Amino acid sequence: MGVIDRLLLREILKTLVVVLLVLALVMLSSTLVRYLGKVASGLLSSEIIMVVVGLELLKALGLMVPPAFFFSVLWVLGRMYRDSEMIALAASGFGHARIFKSVLLTGIPLAFVVGLLVMELLPWSRGYVDELKALQANSADISGVRAGRFNEFSRGGLVVYTESLEKDGFKLQGLFVQDRQQGRLGLVTARDAYQTTDPKTGERYVILTDGRRYEGTPGQLDYSIGHFEEYAVRIPTFSSEERALPESAKSMQVLLDSDSPGDWAEFQFRLSAPFAVVAFGVLAVPLARSPPRAGIYGRLSFAILLYFIFMNLQRVAQRWLATEAVPAWVGMWWLPLLMLLVAGFIIMLDSNWFWMQRRRWKARRT
Repeated sequence: MGVIDRLLLREILKTLVVVLLVLALVMLSSTLVRYLGKVASGLLSSEIIMVVVGLELLKALGLMVPPAFFFSVLWVLGRMYRDSEMIALAASGFGHARIFKSVLLTGIPLAFVVGLLVMELLPWSRGYVDELKALQANSADISGVRAGRFNEFSRGGLVVYTESLEKDGFKLQGLFVQDRQQGRLGLVTARDAYQTTDPKTGERYVILTDGRRYEGTPGQLDYSIGHFEEYAVRIPTFSSEERALPESAKSMQVLLDSDSPGDWAEFQFRLSAPFAVVAFGVLAVPLARSPPRAGIYGRLSFAILLYFIFMNLQRVAQRWLATEAVPAWVGMWWLPLLMLLVAGFIIMLDSNWFWMQRRRWKARRT
């Protein structure tokens, strides 16, 4: 690897780190705000919010690298064209072939990293996040209850209100509970409540003391009213086997062995991510070319447009595969190939050979 190759590699990697940090901060802030809202609503425990946010960031990291690499190469090469550095390099024999080589020396190792992130870490993190969310959604642990507000659990099937709670958060006072089971509405009021665990079975219970229970069907008069000194409610135990594993949380081997169109679409989506890194890097080289002292913003706007077109085509292709609108052999391999064809077309438009052939063709017509 020559000195200029190392220079380009260093500049591209430095810019890539900055772009990734910006994207990560934007996503971190939006994800944190979204989950803080769930914590405030009682849908998620504050104890696991940072774990969930970190996993969400890890889940998106593999998908952020291809566009970050694309814009990093575009920015570095565009700046070098603007400052006439590329003219000096071309005069010393450093042509387009060497630029492509330097970009690929960065892009190919990055493609392997993206493959690891998307094919291994992404399904693991998605599965773990889904498991934590499902656990919180189906749990009625009183540690997530906030005083002075209505707290929803089990996707709204259980609503809890308490006037106050002790500092440790495991004893409630002035309790109101509403739950729905098989169309019947149940209301419970109690003086206080606390949580306990059965030492034999390990099951958790919420013990309500000195209260009343009202149960019936809305719109009918057959309500039952009972008074209790102590009333035990079992907290549902989450079982990961009871929920279907989404395609996004399945391993590559499971997706490959599956006959489901949705699994095959997810497999193709993950497989296309590493190839997109290389294709984006190749596409960025001709897009970055501009006259000396000219701005790169025109080409940058065009690059952003191409990126969004690629993302939309990627989602459309995945939907086509999932709904069997196209044969399975079509896959999503054609998307990186399409980007390479666009890169080749731009290179042809920028070449002297193209314009010479165009002038000759016009001369023959006249």
